[in-house]
Amino acid sequence: MQPGTDDARLLELIRRFRGLRILVAGDLMLDEFIWGRVSRISPEAPVPVVNVTSESYYPGGAANVARNLREFTPHTAVMGLAGKDAVGRRLLELLDTAGIDTAGVLEDEAATTTVKTRVIARNQQVVRVDRERHTVLSEARFACAVQYLEQTAAGVDGIVVADYGKGFLSQPLADELCRLARRHSKILTIDPHPHTSLTWRGATAIKPNRIETFSATGLPESPPIEPVCRDEPLLQAARKLLGLWQT
Repeated sequence: MQPGTDDARLLELIRRFRGLRILVAGDLMLDEFIWGRVSRISPEAPVPVVNVTSESYYPGGAANVARNLREFTPHTAVMGLAGKDAVGRRLLELLDTAGIDTAGVLEDEAATTTVKTRVIARNQQVVRVDRERHTVLSEARFACAVQYLEQTAAGVDGIVVADYGKGFLSQPLADELCRLARRHSKILTIDPHPHTSLTWRGATAIKPNRIETFSATGLPESPPIEPVCRDEPLLQAARKLLGLWQT
């Protein structure tokens, strides 16, 4: 059976994507999964006791975005902040093993690499434990980030920004990303965070979800209306965002 027109177009886009060079910028994390079995309830509190059987680790946050893009193109680089700690070293090892360029990862002794630990038993998540600290770039690290972008932007086809609200992205860095993308005529796509009020003036595409859209505009959120083309509160918020972010 011959694929339909949409399928053929999608396959062609995937094929062409393999030759593209993509830079992912954003908050880097490590995802830890602890797998185990539950055999009893703790006598200390009404919670299950999990006997650990295995552990696994994966790039998280913007690092996970880079890992996913690496499935489509071997020319994937990542930029972000990592602590000089065991978690950061493990994350960098995972990225290196995946063939992702980590030259843009800034290591800082003052930073703590975010790790999200999920305990799973009987194919169900029992609890998630987050170990993180909001860390903004120092002046020296910011200068290194801008220098890396200056050296890299011209050689990539697109920049993907994944903001998880952990402090790596700031308005000055957002301005630099937009400026360099415009200078070199590069695609710049943004996945914003609802609690980070950054302006992305001149970005190619921005994909806030509903909550993020209303949060960024300061407009009151309303229940969804179907079809979406008749959801006037959402359309009003979208028009306001376009006014804020268009050049």
